[in-house]
Amino acid sequence: MSRSPRFKPSFSPEQHFRIGVSVLLSISALLVIVGLANYLSFRHFTRYQWSADARYSLSPETRRVLGAVTNDIRVSVLFSRNHELFGPVTGLLQEYAYACPHLQVDAVDYNRDPGRAELLAARYQLPGEDDDAVVFDAQGRVKVVRATELSDYDLAAILAGEGETRRLNFKGEPLFTSAIAGLLQDHQPVACFLQGHGEHDPTSEDDIRGYSRFAGMLRNKNIAVRKLTLLGEDAVPDDCALLIVAGPRSRLDGSELQKIDRFLGQGGRVLALLSFYESKRSETGMERFLLNWGIAAGADYVLDPPNSPQGYDIICTNFSSHPIVKPLQDQRIYLLWPRSITPGVIPGASGDAPRVQPLVATGLNGYTASAVSSNGTPERDPMRDRSGAIPLAAAVERGSLAGVSADRFSSRMVVVGDSFILGNETIVKAANWEFASLAVNWLLDRPEHLAGIAPKPIREYAVSLTRNQLIRLTWILLGLVPGAVFALGLLIWMRRKA
Repeated sequence: MSRSPRFKPSFSPEQHFRIGVSVLLSISALLVIVGLANYLSFRHFTRYQWSADARYSLSPETRRVLGAVTNDIRVSVLFSRNHELFGPVTGLLQEYAYACPHLQVDAVDYNRDPGRAELLAARYQLPGEDDDAVVFDAQGRVKVVRATELSDYDLAAILAGEGETRRLNFKGEPLFTSAIAGLLQDHQPVACFLQGHGEHDPTSEDDIRGYSRFAGMLRNKNIAVRKLTLLGEDAVPDDCALLIVAGPRSRLDGSELQKIDRFLGQGGRVLALLSFYESKRSETGMERFLLNWGIAAGADYVLDPPNSPQGYDIICTNFSSHPIVKPLQDQRIYLLWPRSITPGVIPGASGDAPRVQPLVATGLNGYTASAVSSNGTPERDPMRDRSGAIPLAAAVERGSLAGVSADRFSSRMVVVGDSFILGNETIVKAANWEFASLAVNWLLDRPEHLAGIAPKPIREYAVSLTRNQLIRLTWILLGLVPGAVFALGLLIWMRRKA
């Protein structure tokens, strides 16, 4: 019987070894190629905007500003994750970070991490740890963008009693780019607080009369804060960009008023906060000065019982369309013992006369009270006082065209009939902080957004269905789709059973 033939193995040990080495080298080469491709793509990449949502796209102006950033800027997003703008804000800032490696974005949710949020709020002197804001910090120079500034609103529906306010646009890019551009500026404007007549002190931390929080806001805007006296030979210094007259208690003399008038007439900017309560119902000299600029500061108290929690205060919601208060149309500001600030008649007015526009007024049930009872309670004088919507603040402008950015020779002034509005305790109430910020931006001609960068519109899509179409859609969603899934499951069960 012959022996079965002996077959030789297809692969020898040497062939197994060569194949193993070849596979190992191939895998290693593939890993190296993938690693190099990822490394190069991480360092050299191009992003394309495919989304139809324009809120996350960057304009060429923004890219030019980001290209000029050479130092690190830390961006702290103090937003609740439940806020409707949390997604757009963080998404847009992520695009900023992709476009500029010097931007470090850090989102802090004060609901989940209240301790850290409170520390940041204290560091940047924000009014509250639960206030939504975006903080840009470039080595100690700080810009703050608050959530209330990020949209314009359509109030037609709520005014008609038919619905709620609706966001018209998202102003994240113009505001964020403006903040970064402000951090790149070397020039620091100076705000001078007039002193010598019992005015509010920008260094005082007193809850009622102190202005330290307002001074901190100015510093956050990269504005230097300085005290100023105009007594004697001193005049408004040349580097003063904004003169603040906050609640004088005693009278300014004629020479001081002349210096203020000369400063304002040469293109100066003035923020005047006049309290009838602080001056103990006496004139301070500012009243006659303001008449030449088209404003009548009333020798009265203004009361609005339906909008007054304590009787001597007013919660104001009646705003004009001026750029200062336009973003506050759905907000409120809080005033204590305000006096009326009314557009007046300028004697011998010419074509270059100051233009006066009211900013905020009481409700329709407001009234002035120029008399005082024996116990010190304000009372109405039928011969002098009036009722209705009483103006409480006004803006004045001279020397620039309406709707055009002011040049350095134009004059601007904001007058408010209350100086407690910016006190340390009151500035954090309602939207007082936002009002102060917007007023300073307008006075110093710091526009809400850079030229060429427009707010991104918020598009709303509506599906219109007839009644028959709605019935068919209901049957499809509630009957056909679940029924199809049930039928498929039944068919599979029957086949498996068979």
